[in-house]
Amino acid sequence: MQLEEFYDYKNQLMGDILTNKDIVSLLNSDIKFEDAEKLAYTQVFPCEYIPDTVEHGKTFICFDVDIQEASANKTFLYPVLYIWVFTHRSKLRLPNGGGVRTDKLCVEIAKAINGSRKYGLGELELYAVKRFAPMTDFNGKLMTFHAKDFNMQYNPKKPTPINRKTG
Repeated sequence: MQLEEFYDYKNQLMGDILTNKDIVSLLNSDIKFEDAEKLAYTQVFPCEYIPDTVEHGKTFICFDVDIQEASANKTFLYPVLYIWVFTHRSKLRLPNGGGVRTDKLCVEIAKAINGSRKYGLGELELYAVKRFAPMTDFNGKLMTFHAKDFNMQYNPKKPTPINRKTG
């Protein structure tokens, strides 16, 4: 692994979010599903992002990937995918007594990606969902998913750089 997976995982997740009608409608009911790509970098961010000021109550999904550890034999890496889901308190309650928007978004995100084989080897696993309050008047959840991926294999035929000490 040469860390391309950071890039790949984020692109995959952006696609999984913006091609899911339920997630898009919960994020912004005023946007047509065909225009969901407009939510990228306005309400969906592939990094940890907290808006400076929000004029109107909005809902956000942000995500990032960390490598928590490598296996003892360095064969595998263990990426952790973080997803922050948060909304302004004016958008917290769903219409018609439908519950809490952030909770419903977490449900829909988990349905879309938990168990997915598009993130690493095997299945992506939901590990935790915790409370998250990024700023005044905003509430949300932090979802954590674990994956497993190959580490870059050592190539003994690759020459050692001439400026490197040997022995």
